[in-house]
Amino acid sequence: MHNIGYISEPENVKRDWVLSKIVEEANQEGDGYSGPIKWHDEIPVQENRDVAEAKIKQLDKGWYDDHAVRYYDYSSAKPTSKMETIRQRIAKINDQKMKFVEQTSVRKFKADYIGCRECGSKLRRDKLRNEHCPLCGKDLRANSTIEKIKDYDKRINDCWASFEAEKKKQKEAKKVMWLVKYEYHS
Repeated sequence: MHNIGYISEPENVKRDWVLSKIVEEANQEGDGYSGPIKWHDEIPVQENRDVAEAKIKQLDKGWYDDHAVRYYDYSSAKPTSKMETIRQRIAKINDQKMKFVEQTSVRKFKADYIGCRECGSKLRRDKLRNEHCPLCGKDLRANSTIEKIKDYDKRINDCWASFEAEKKKQKEAKKVMWLVKYEYHS
C-alpha cells in the first residue's frame, strides 16, 4: 500500500533527525523509506499550514516525491475576547444552518414521491438516505434552499477568516515550522 504522511517540525530542527524519524516509521509500518526529502529553503515562508500543503502538492511530481516547506504556525496564540466573540458568532450561524438544513430536508416533504430535476427519476421519500438523488447525485432540494445553505457556509468561512486574522495579530505567537511530506510503501 502507498502511504503519504505529513509532519510539522520547528524551523531549527535537525534535518537528519527528521529523516531518522521518517525512516523509523517507514521501517515499522512498511517496507522502508527510500527518500530523499527536498528541503525548499528558497521558497518564502507560507502563510499557514494549509497553504504550505498546497505548495507541496504543487511541487510534487508523482510517487515518492518528498518535500519540505516552511509555514507560519499560530497555534500558540492566546484567545482574545474578539476571537471568542467570533467563535460564538460561528457557533450561532452554524446552529442556524443546522436547523435550516433539518427543516428543509427532503425527508420532511409531505409527498411520498420526490422527482429529480436532473434525471427525471421518481423517488420514494422514505427510501432516501440523504438529500441527493441516488441515481445521478443531484441535490433534490430547491435551488433557493441550496443557495441559502451556501450563504450560511460563506458567512462561517468569513468569520473563520476574521478569526485567523485576529490570531495573526499576535506576533509573539508566530512560529516558523517545516511541513514535511513523505511517502513509503507498506
